Amino acid sequence: MILTVTPNPCVDKTVFIEELKPGTFMRSQKCTCIPGGKGTNVSRAVKQMGCDTKAMVVVGGHPGRHVVEMIQQQDGIACVPAWVASQTRTITTVLEEPIHRQTAFFEPGSRVTEEEGRGIVETFQHAVNAARVVTFNGTVSDQSISWLYGKLIPIAKQSGTITILDSHGPEFARGIESNPYMVKPNIAELQELVGFSIENVADQLRAIEAVHERGIALVVLSLGKDGAIVSRGDERFHVKPPEIQEVNAVGSGDALVAGFAIGLMEDQPLQEIAHTACAMGTANAMSWDIGHFTREEVEQVREQVTVTPL
Repeated sequence: MILTVTPNPCVDKTVFIEELKPGTFMRSQKCTCIPGGKGTNVSRAVKQMGCDTKAMVVVGGHPGRHVVEMIQQQDGIACVPAWVASQTRTITTVLEEPIHRQTAFFEPGSRVTEEEGRGIVETFQHAVNAARVVTFNGTVSDQSISWLYGKLIPIAKQSGTITILDSHGPEFARGIESNPYMVKPNIAELQELVGFSIENVADQLRAIEAVHERGIALVVLSLGKDGAIVSRGDERFHVKPPEIQEVNAVGSGDALVAGFAIGLMEDQPLQEIAHTACAMGTANAMSWDIGHFTREEVEQVREQVTVTPL
């Protein structure tokens, strides 16, 4: 089983309109609502590929209950809630369909008390025992628990679980100190971590090596539309997707993480893992709904993914 951990989930609502007119009353004929957050996206992608997953989320209030209900009933995924008193945020995206322009409104995340922080750790300790792989996804909702990944990763490692960290900011830096097996930064997140500018491939490889020197076995540097650089031991290559008609790239990095989680769980060769993971991220970007691609779509894209040794 793959366990995903999302400390800052949301009710992710999209309102579809013709044109945004600030200062007016806008009426929409279409609205969608899904459980948002990077880990929930990973779990959704894992399920689409036919693998078992559970989604652990830190949630509070009625919006938190709504997130749990959507994960369980709408996505059909087992949910492990860690409850806090402060309510879960809602993110509302306004999509102007004719020009495909998005305007997003982010509410603040839940506040977390010291006691609730201990409760999150206890919830994780119970959930991780059944997992072969655990992914730690996104930022925390409250910087008072920026220690969270640094605390949870050793617990997972003690149980023999493969750990994947995909975050940024202080929680990412502190998580790195606990030596997860894999990290998946993008260029901006990697620059923030290593402390120098990344302008070219040489800089990318230098920064990746700096992460390896911190004890990280597998580094996957996300390059967006250009795929990813994958580095582990003496294996280092650029995996690149085909050109597509992009509809919505949100969640594509999470689908990439899902692909690596599945491949590592099944002990597949690294190039095979990267091929499928890149195809999953690309397939995700080909439709509006996050993580609702099919295995068949992934296989079609996979045939066009290229791998170049570095």
